[in-house]
Amino acid sequence: MELFGFGPHLMIDGYHAASEKLEDAALLEDILRDLPRAIDMTVVLPPAVTEYQGLTEDDSGYTGVVIIAESHIAIHTFPRRGFVSVDIFSCKEFDAQHALNYLVEKLDIGRYDTHFINRGKEFPKDLSVVEKILSGEREYLAARLA
Repeated sequence: MELFGFGPHLMIDGYHAASEKLEDAALLEDILRDLPRAIDMTVVLPPAVTEYQGLTEDDSGYTGVVIIAESHIAIHTFPRRGFVSVDIFSCKEFDAQHALNYLVEKLDIGRYDTHFINRGKEFPKDLSVVEKILSGEREYLAARLA
């Protein structure tokens, strides 16, 4: 199903993840190399993963990113907290559930929250759809302000 706007943005907050996996730079690089293929995206720059030192040990971890033709995928880990944050942003539709399942399995995520939005709702892929959305929002706002 083609959605409006520029494209989907899936945000995942993973809790109770396996700390040893969150501090495995090679695993994170493998994920960033394999996940784009798993959701039919095109890697244009190889994955980059780097360790970072936070103000405390609990806030230290790894950050990784892969640039895809469709936008990017980023992972930020906090191994001592068992927390991982992932963003998948694309200009084309993708199977968000498949991406979530892949990450839950690879990182042994115990619990997660997700947020899914369509970005750039006025991006002119199909102007008739944009006009309907904006017209509806304007009618709603006019009624609320009246």
